[in-house]
Amino acid sequence: MDLKEKVESIVRPICESNGFYLVNMSVKGDLRNLIIQVFADNEKGITIDECAFLSHKIQDELDMDESLAMNYRLDVSSPGLDHPLQYDWEFKKNLGRPLVVKYFIEQDKIWRVTGKLIDFNSDQIVLETKRGTLEIKRDDIKQAKVKLQW
Repeated sequence: MDLKEKVESIVRPICESNGFYLVNMSVKGDLRNLIIQVFADNEKGITIDECAFLSHKIQDELDMDESLAMNYRLDVSSPGLDHPLQYDWEFKKNLGRPLVVKYFIEQDKIWRVTGKLIDFNSDQIVLETKRGTLEIKRDDIKQAKVKLQW
């Protein structure tokens, strides 16, 4: 088990047991100068206080693991507004919101479309666009992000 897998084996259960998903995680550096970045979220969105709570829980567990005796910096945050949507719970959370979706129409041709997410399932998403309803297979999606509105 490499270092990232070891850290993830500690972080993931803490996130899940406290009602959060581990969206992404990175471990950079070496045992003398390690940076652990944890990106967590849930259907309601994660608050700053919840990030701090998770950070303390994760830090307590990391500090108790003797195989991880190291100097590290731990950063816990949300994945951010521009995070690509991947999981069903992320699409559910963003139903009714405008998305920007890049998807393959052929093996090496990518189209970009903007539309309101009106439905999804494990096989496809459905957008309401200016030209009508568009169904896009999930396997064809290169990237789907919430369109930020200013």
